[in-house]
Amino acid sequence: MINTAFYEKIVELDPALHRKLRLDTTYCNFEFARHYTTVPLSCAEFARAAHEYPVVFIRDKEQLLQPVVLLGVKEAENLYVNAAGLWDAAYLPVFIGHYPFVMEGGADLSGVRIDEQCVALNYETGELLIDEEGVIQPRLHEELQFLHDYRRELADTRRFIEQLDELFVPARFAEEDGQTVQLDGIYLIDQEKLQKIADERLPALFHSGALRLIYLHLASLDNVLRLLNKAATRAAEKEFKLSVIKKFQLQDASNLRKPEPSAPMRRVKPGDEPDSQDQRKQEVLRKLAEEKHRLAREHMERYARGAEEAAASVPMADVEFSIEPVVEPGVEPGVAHAVAPVVEHVPKPAEEARTVPAWSWGLAAVMLLAVIWGMSRGPRHAPPPVVAEKAVVQVASQAEPMTMVRIAAGSFEMGSKRGDPDEKPVQRVKIGHAFEMGKTEVTQGQWREVMGSLPQTLSFKSCGDQCPVESVSWNDVQEFIVKLNAKSGLHYRLPTEAEWEYACRAGGKHTYCGSENPDSVAWYGNAKIGKTPHPVATKEPNAWGLYDMSGNVWEWVDDCYQKHYRSGDNRARCERVLRGGSWSNDADTPRAANRYKRSAKDRINNNGFRLVRGL
Repeated sequence: MINTAFYEKIVELDPALHRKLRLDTTYCNFEFARHYTTVPLSCAEFARAAHEYPVVFIRDKEQLLQPVVLLGVKEAENLYVNAAGLWDAAYLPVFIGHYPFVMEGGADLSGVRIDEQCVALNYETGELLIDEEGVIQPRLHEELQFLHDYRRELADTRRFIEQLDELFVPARFAEEDGQTVQLDGIYLIDQEKLQKIADERLPALFHSGALRLIYLHLASLDNVLRLLNKAATRAAEKEFKLSVIKKFQLQDASNLRKPEPSAPMRRVKPGDEPDSQDQRKQEVLRKLAEEKHRLAREHMERYARGAEEAAASVPMADVEFSIEPVVEPGVEPGVAHAVAPVVEHVPKPAEEARTVPAWSWGLAAVMLLAVIWGMSRGPRHAPPPVVAEKAVVQVASQAEPMTMVRIAAGSFEMGSKRGDPDEKPVQRVKIGHAFEMGKTEVTQGQWREVMGSLPQTLSFKSCGDQCPVESVSWNDVQEFIVKLNAKSGLHYRLPTEAEWEYACRAGGKHTYCGSENPDSVAWYGNAKIGKTPHPVATKEPNAWGLYDMSGNVWEWVDDCYQKHYRSGDNRARCERVLRGGSWSNDADTPRAANRYKRSAKDRINNNGFRLVRGL
C-alpha cells in the first residue's frame, strides 16, 4: 500500500538551463497523484489533515517512522482524485498542493527541484519563474523559502516521532476464525503502551505537544468510515463503467450484418483491410469518454447536493440581541464591548454510505480498515462546556461567489480583562440572528473577478490570486460589495464588530481566534515567518472552520469606532474599525479582542476584509 515514488522525472532548476521557464497553474490537476495511496505529513498539518483523512505511520527506506495521510484502501489507489482529476476533500496536503516542486529531501538542500514531466511547466504561458537573463523571479524565491521551511518541518517531525517509536505497533485485524493478520507497512499507536507511559514522562509529552499529536492521530482513525464510503462509491462507478462497455460491445456485435449469400466475397488485398472494425472501436471509445464526463459531473453534483442538504437539515436557533455588561471587581460598568462565546460546535453530518456489490477486494478492505478503526479508537479530549444558546456551524454551498460558513445565533463574552482600555469592560453579547461569514479573507483573485482588475494601490501583486487583497479602504470595500451584490443577486456586507468577534472566538475563550498559540492560526510579523502577507487558509482554522481571523491582514468591519463598543452606530462619516491584526504586527496584535481604527478612506498595505451575508 506504500508509495515507492512520488515524482516521474526530478531535475534541479538551473537558471542557465531553464531561462524563461513559466508555471501555468491553469493546466494543473491532480492526475499526477491518482496512484498515491499515502502522502507524507508534517506535524504542522496534523490538525487540518485529521479532520479529513486517517493519519497513520509508515517506515521509510531507512526504517524510520513518518506520518502519512491514508488516501486509499488498496495499492496504487487514491480515492480523493475524482474522475475529472479534481481533489475531493477540503484540505489539500502540502505535499500535493505544491506540485511540481519536489518536497522530498532534507532541510540542507539549497536548490529547488521540480518534476519535469508536469504539464504546467512551459516556456510560453503562466507565471515567470526564471527570466531570459537567468534571474530568479519572486515566485521562485517564495517557493525556495517555503521548501526550505517545509523540509525543516519534515525533519523536525521525523525527530519528534523517533521519541515515540516504542509506542507504535503494526496495524492488525482479526478474521472470523480468530487468526490475526498484519496490515503490511502501516503502523498505529498502541493504546496499551500509551496507557503504561510513566507518570513522570507525561508532563514533558504534554508541554512538547506530543500528546496532542497522539490524540489527533487516534481521532483521525474515525475517518476510516469516510474512506470506506469513497471506496464503495468508486467500486460502484467502476462496475457501472464495465457494464456500459459490455453493453456497447453486445450492441456492436448484434449490429454486425452477415454478407448476402448471393454476393461474391471480395478478396482482400494486403494493405486494403476494411476499416469498419476501427470505426466501431472509435465509436465505443467516444461513448466511453462521454460516459466518463457524465460520471464526473454526477460525482461533483452529488457532493454539492449533499452539502446543501446537510446545511438545510440542521435547525438554527433564533435569539434576540441584547447586551449585558459583565461587572469586574474594581471596574465600573460601562458601555458594551467585545466578549468571547462559549458555544458548542456541532460537526457536519457524516457522508451517507452507498450500498454496492461486495467484490472480493472491497470486502477485504472493509473488514481490514473497519477493525483498525474499532480497535484503535483512543481517548478523546473532554468536549467544551455547553451554554443555553448553541451556535451551529455548517459550510454553505460552494456555488456562491464566496465560500461561506454558516453560523447560528448565540451568545458570547466580548472584550478582554487584560487588554487595551477600549477592550474593557467585558460584556455578554447575544447575537440574535444567524448569518454566513466568509471562510477566508477576500482574495486578490476574487477582487479581480468582481472589479475587473486589481487595486492600483496593491502592494503585493506577486503574492498571487490566493493572497488576501490589501491596500483597500473602507470606501473601496463598499464599492466592491455593491458590484458583487449586483452580479450575484445576493446581499453581502461587512460584519458588525460583534459578529466578527463572535465568529473569531468560535465558542471558546482563546487569546487568538481559535488558539492560545499565534503561530498555529496567524501570519504575523515575527522573524521566522517574515513580514509579508501569505495565501489564505494556510494556517489552522478556528473551531468553526474560519481561516486567518487572526493575522494576515486587518479586516474592516461595518461599525464606527467608539472608545467602548456599542452596537448600531453606523454613521455615514466616522473612523471605522479594523479587527484581527496583520502580517506586519507583533504577536500581541492579532488577539481576538484587539481593536483598531482608521479613516474610511485610508489605503494601507495591511488592511483587507472578509464578508458576511444575512440569512
